[in-house]
Amino acid sequence: MQRSSSPDPNDLAPGKSATDSMAASTADAVAIPRHLPLLVLLAALLLTALVWQDTRQRVAAEAEGRFALRVEELHRRFENQIQAYAQVTRSAAALFTAYPEVKRAEWNRFVDGLHLAERFPAITAVAFARVVDQWTGSELVTEARMDGLRGFRIWPDMAGPLRLVTLYAAPVNERTLRTLGYDLLAEPVRRAAAEQARDSGEPVIVHTVGLKPDEGEPSPPAVIVFQAVYRDGQSPATQEQRRAAFAGLVMTPIQVAPLAESVFGRMGDIATAVFDGRGEFPLYRSRPDSTDRPLLSVRRDLGLLNRVWTVQYESRSSFEEGLDGWKPVLVLATGLSLSLLLSALLWALAATRHRALMIAGRITASLRRRETELDLLFNQAPLGIALIGPDARITDCNPAFARTVGVARDALVGADMRLRAPDPAVTAAIDSAIAGESLRLEVDRLLMAGGRHSHFSLHLQPVSTPGEPPFVMAFVEDVGDKRRAEQHVHYLAHYDPLTGLPNRVLLFDRIAQAAREARRDGARVAVLFIDLDRFKIINDSLGHSFGDEVLRSVARRLHGAMRPSDTVGRLGGDEFLIVVPNIPAPDVAAAVAEKVMAQLAAPFAIGGRNFVVSPSIGISLFPDDAEDAEGLIRCADIAMYNAKDAGRNAYRFVTREMGVRSRERLDLEAALRRALQNRELFLVYQPQLRISDDLVVGVEALLRWRHPDAGLVMPNRFLPVAEETGLIQAIGDWVLDEVCAQVRRWHDQIGLAVPVAVNVSAQQFRDGQLPAKVAAALDRNGLQGWELEIEVTEGTLIDDIPSAIATLRALKQRGCLIALDDFGTGYSSLSYLHRFPIDKLKIDRSFIHDLEQDGTGDSIPRAIVGLGRSLGLSVVAEGVETEAQLQLLRSLKCESFQGYLFSRPVLAEELEPILALRGSRGRHHAPVAEPAAREPV
Repeated sequence: MQRSSSPDPNDLAPGKSATDSMAASTADAVAIPRHLPLLVLLAALLLTALVWQDTRQRVAAEAEGRFALRVEELHRRFENQIQAYAQVTRSAAALFTAYPEVKRAEWNRFVDGLHLAERFPAITAVAFARVVDQWTGSELVTEARMDGLRGFRIWPDMAGPLRLVTLYAAPVNERTLRTLGYDLLAEPVRRAAAEQARDSGEPVIVHTVGLKPDEGEPSPPAVIVFQAVYRDGQSPATQEQRRAAFAGLVMTPIQVAPLAESVFGRMGDIATAVFDGRGEFPLYRSRPDSTDRPLLSVRRDLGLLNRVWTVQYESRSSFEEGLDGWKPVLVLATGLSLSLLLSALLWALAATRHRALMIAGRITASLRRRETELDLLFNQAPLGIALIGPDARITDCNPAFARTVGVARDALVGADMRLRAPDPAVTAAIDSAIAGESLRLEVDRLLMAGGRHSHFSLHLQPVSTPGEPPFVMAFVEDVGDKRRAEQHVHYLAHYDPLTGLPNRVLLFDRIAQAAREARRDGARVAVLFIDLDRFKIINDSLGHSFGDEVLRSVARRLHGAMRPSDTVGRLGGDEFLIVVPNIPAPDVAAAVAEKVMAQLAAPFAIGGRNFVVSPSIGISLFPDDAEDAEGLIRCADIAMYNAKDAGRNAYRFVTREMGVRSRERLDLEAALRRALQNRELFLVYQPQLRISDDLVVGVEALLRWRHPDAGLVMPNRFLPVAEETGLIQAIGDWVLDEVCAQVRRWHDQIGLAVPVAVNVSAQQFRDGQLPAKVAAALDRNGLQGWELEIEVTEGTLIDDIPSAIATLRALKQRGCLIALDDFGTGYSSLSYLHRFPIDKLKIDRSFIHDLEQDGTGDSIPRAIVGLGRSLGLSVVAEGVETEAQLQLLRSLKCESFQGYLFSRPVLAEELEPILALRGSRGRHHAPVAEPAAREPV
């Protein structure tokens, strides 16, 4: 193991040495053919061309994709804007459906309430024209003049057997007043559109024409939407009935330019033009930013009721500037530069090949000599190694040893380890090793002067060879990082990394230790379970990092307020635990709880915000409530939830009743899980009847649980537990499949042709899988979408409106009906109601119960019925129990009802006779079951 004084002369001899042989082999390997640079240049140019072409295609594809997405967004917005404008005509026509005798003042108020100038600037007016004949025309003129229109007359004078006279027009101004009295049937285009609207009952778009009073004036492109109105708010089913009941038209002129400008006017990157069908002259064109041909252009058709518009989209310079058109140029320039550079480099390598071979030979010989020296000095050893002679001096060491002890190698060679070692144990170990004993020990420092502090593992191994004096090999390893890692692991195992408080493991140990001492001294131990009230709001609104800072602040306050003998720990989340050992009476635990509440009552100032965090505290005592840590924590947890139920910011001691309720809830959860497996859940059905003729128009499916011991369990008892535990998903899937299977059986047996409603929980609606599950259930049973009605509550929709709209639209695409359950009791805003694709509103039973009360008991049902009619929705009243309630609903023109007045929820086989005879007036038949005590549905 001694260093060589010089290399072997034979290794460096001239002639055919190992170095010369290596140089010759290197020359053969590095030889470069003359044509190689040209081949490399051609290959590089070809690769550059391929990459350049691929980059051009990618940039073009990306531009087309971005342009397509932008066009799709604008087209959808324009289509939605048109539908919103068309809805104005439907809403005005719905006014006559709800209140057939609309007066001029009521019409003006309705139109003024639409705020056309702000919300629908393209609509110049909303007008109504009434049908009159040659006998009632004079009466109409008299009525209008008595209404304040002194100069009212029917014009033009060309009189036919029937006339369609403009009677109302708002907002009232000079221009709209000029339209009054005009006979729409006097002009062929308007007459044809009016007759089409009358016969179809649907809105009709008139070809772009100017308003009649504006003849002689410049008229921008416009359309007029006609919607027929029938007498007494009727909705005739056939063309003959529509012609007989035709009472007039609602007209909404819409100027194309303001309509398009409201969508496209602010678009700086896309130019648009709107054409009527495939026409060549646009109705509207946004101003292009240049006369150059656009990079991207596309035409899209748009169905506008009975007409088709074509919209042309063209990219502007601002859109094209955002494209990566520079990438192909950059790729081409870079590829050409690298190709030329690589070719030049190869030519340079070929020219200097001989010189490089000579240099490589000299370097190879030098590395061989240096490798021999490094091997002798064992520089590659991963551990620090030192050679200690019989005089305890270091004769040699490797770099790893010098790095480990923190002293330069030159300062170590020749040093006496017995004099430099600060620990006497090291000196004694060296003497023992020189004497022939192998030893291991761990020390903090190896050298007295210089060196670094750490934790070292020292292994001394004596070595003796024949003819040579004995010496000692010292192996040194720095194990400081390993020891620190072990300490850190121990810390993480017992302390919370966020707050530095003891964690669950250490808390269990502290509780067990305090219990042993209390059992020995005849004292008590208090365990306080602390949960921060409404802490989730802080995380959701301000972020988890802000919430972590709040938890650290709470931990500091709790720790600072307790005695040194008390233990404050964190279980996780916003849950803390305080262990108070050796207390004489429960009053001491109550005092600690009050102290905690007082400490947290002061506002926290974090991140420039001031707020108060209140605690809910549950207290359990050893040995009164439990004798082990797990039991004490469980009892304190039960008491904490009782404190929350009491209003939060309070403390409660655990009681036997609390434990009983907690066990009852756990038992209910376990029984509910068994109920799913044992098929203890079942469905009952309640019919829905049309008020006008008592025909069954729908059925609602309701869930029940037949417990083997407790009997019938109602949904209001077990559904909250299912929501909390996540069982509601499995229950909801079962209900959906069971309802579809029952509808299939009814369809085959009695020819059922009415929808069956199924309630959907908030979790089912929000998990994103509901449309797919509904479609699968319908397909498995061979049902059409309209045979299933999905009922959701207002609170479910309002939490995430965009996601709710997407889910509802997916259900509507499958053909399902959508009902808004318990309408009027939730949190929805009417401003969002028209955005939901729903078919039915269900008036909550609480409003029906108030119908018979004096005063304004019918105000809310009346408003809901009127809203449903205005939006074209069906309205169903729930919980109808008396004939008086039904009569009031009939006076409000509510469409249908369900309740004990006709039938309570019954099994499917009990409902089949009614469904089979649904054409009879079912309300006059005997009810299926007597309406005994009310049961929640």
